Amino acid sequence: MRGPFFINFMISLFCFTVLAVVLWNFINRTNHKLAVFTAAMAGTAVAVGCLCYYGNAFPYFTDGEAAIGWMYGSLASLGWLFMFILALPVLVVTAVGCAIYRGIQWIRRRLQHKKNPPAVAVPVSGTMSRRTFLKGAAAAIPVLSLGTGMIGNFLGEKDLAVTVHPLLFAGLPDYLEGYRIGQISDVHMGLFFSPRRLQEALDALAEQHVNRLVMTGDLIDEVSLLPEFQQILVDNAARFPDGIDFCYGNHEYYRGFDDITAMLTQTPVRILRNSHFMASPGRGSELAGRQGRDDIPFYIAGVDYSFARGKEAFDEARESYVTAALQGIPDNAFVILLAHHPDFIDEAFAHHIPLTLCGHTHGAQFAPLGPLVQAVGFKYLRGLFHKDGCYGYVNRGTGHWLPFRMGCSREVSVFEMMSQ
Repeated sequence: MRGPFFINFMISLFCFTVLAVVLWNFINRTNHKLAVFTAAMAGTAVAVGCLCYYGNAFPYFTDGEAAIGWMYGSLASLGWLFMFILALPVLVVTAVGCAIYRGIQWIRRRLQHKKNPPAVAVPVSGTMSRRTFLKGAAAAIPVLSLGTGMIGNFLGEKDLAVTVHPLLFAGLPDYLEGYRIGQISDVHMGLFFSPRRLQEALDALAEQHVNRLVMTGDLIDEVSLLPEFQQILVDNAARFPDGIDFCYGNHEYYRGFDDITAMLTQTPVRILRNSHFMASPGRGSELAGRQGRDDIPFYIAGVDYSFARGKEAFDEARESYVTAALQGIPDNAFVILLAHHPDFIDEAFAHHIPLTLCGHTHGAQFAPLGPLVQAVGFKYLRGLFHKDGCYGYVNRGTGHWLPFRMGCSREVSVFEMMSQ
């Protein structure tokens, strides 16, 4: 979170803050508008300052109590900033309702004033006025939004789900019966995802006794952590007997493609970029502890991330990437495809690839936004999809570059293959 993106992100948050406070003052009709506005902007300035310091100082302290303290301070700062984002839709709806109601009341008063002289209003004992109700509602909105933001950030950084998916295949080679594949995706190791969290994710998969590990892109955002990432991969490689396979995501290109690639080549990780490799020629050969009678070969393929603009160009790029990745694979082979972007599931289904594993979407992170995100951006948002005996899966992210999550926890996924 540096450079132009960070600057634009902070400017956007300031705009959210200003708009939210203006709407809140409009609803509440407080006599302390300036004090409320000043306090809100001061809190936002402190939160942005904390995030800026943590982002700039991060490469120089990644361990110890100071680093942990600044990370949790930054999580609290994000909770404060997200308060305005979460409150804004509620404030907009409430403000529109208030404006309509006040407009109707103004018209009624004008009409009443023309017909009859104004009478002295006598308050009714034991009832709550609309003004009191609105003040209470206005006070509740930021409190609930702040609580939601804080909970979403702290639980989003902490909680990790292990999802296990038994999959049935009609043409599964006998030596792959019960074979387990573990997936991590969208780790985004950096400000809000520490090496410790990566180790926890690998521990969780190792406890599931997976045969191989696949990583579907967006591994790291802070290249200062590349040595630690490398060491973790090297130290844990033996826990996955059939190896670790990887395909590129968009953040590998954003954060330092050459540096990340150089790091991976110093580990046992196998990089797949519009390419494939034969995991077994058949009968379980070259797979740890696997034997069988079927001569059907087993392949792992992986595609690159496409930056093609426009639907037609993006569709063509995906098809060309899949075609290149499958080039030379026998028609009778059992194939697993790795792709960062979930739109590749369409191409995988068209090519009758038994299993395609993807990431990229983070599952929307905030569950209530899922339907909207799916409608405007991603056909395959999260979870398992099935068509004509083939499966596609979209991991909701083992990490994140912003930690806020509600109803959509971080995930490591396990796929167990079984004969139908």
